[in-house]
Amino acid sequence: MRLGLTIPSDLFTNTHFPEIVRTADRCGYTDAWSYESFSSDAFAPIAAAAMLTDRMRFGCAIIPVFTRPAPLIAMSAVTVNELAGGRFILGLGISTPNIVEQWMGVPFNKPVTQVRETVEALRAIFKGEKVTMKGAKVKMDGFRLDLPITNPPKIYLGAQGAKMLRLAGEIGDGLITNFITPETVGPMLDHTREGMRAAGKDPSSLDVVCRIMCAVDEDENVARTLFRRALTAYVTVPQYNNFFREIGYEKEATIAIDSWNKGDRKKALETIPDEMVEKIFMFGPAEKCRKRLDDYARAGITTTALQFSSFARTPEERRAKVLKAIERLATV
Repeated sequence: MRLGLTIPSDLFTNTHFPEIVRTADRCGYTDAWSYESFSSDAFAPIAAAAMLTDRMRFGCAIIPVFTRPAPLIAMSAVTVNELAGGRFILGLGISTPNIVEQWMGVPFNKPVTQVRETVEALRAIFKGEKVTMKGAKVKMDGFRLDLPITNPPKIYLGAQGAKMLRLAGEIGDGLITNFITPETVGPMLDHTREGMRAAGKDPSSLDVVCRIMCAVDEDENVARTLFRRALTAYVTVPQYNNFFREIGYEKEATIAIDSWNKGDRKKALETIPDEMVEKIFMFGPAEKCRKRLDDYARAGITTTALQFSSFARTPEERRAKVLKAIERLATV
């Protein structure tokens, strides 16, 4: 399994950003994956990180297909990939209605069609073609990218539900997941492999990237409490709520969102059991975390995008602890 981490971090922005990339590179981490929701964009950190190491592979996990037109995604992806010497993977996904509609003001509809047509458009652009497309969702008239494309970026798809998981296998080059457990990922990967077989691909070649929030060598009681709060914030989002029901937490997801919608935040939080937090997040001694990573590898995860956290009192202390955790996890 490839050992990767998530960049950037709120602790490693601005002048501190090189510290986390160089530490990970020195410790043998193979990957760094960015994200995009309501803080940093996903492309800029990759462009910066590519200047700091010539060994690591980079990816976005994920770029929402609704918030940028396909030509703009192509421009950013090719630029970053050329800067990284072909080491970049473009991760696409649908995000959530909260982010797309409420925050970005973009209609969120026909997500499967949006993904399929975006990927189709990008594949054509990456070939250097002059592209005209009149799809149900993606439209352009005569766009051609005026950049040399040495290596067309690979396209991975973020997916949770069965339809999107199969689509990832059919039209994607890999799969991106989050909030999964080693115990629940198997049926999800079956859907993706079905899509691969339908497209004539070898299912054994599937690269599965998994973002895992972790707190290595942190107090387990503190981590459990704070991660429970983080998990509650996701469980009470309708799209994620459906996902947690599908992976076996139907009772917890139902009570949590019903309580949240009635204004009972305390009950929603208390509904999330320790067992659920401990399976979805990774925390405690480095040795325990390393064993959990082995569980993910056996379950079919091939690449991690670990999102390191520390609960120390000051930013300086938290930065030091995260850097130490990166080192510890690579060596146990």
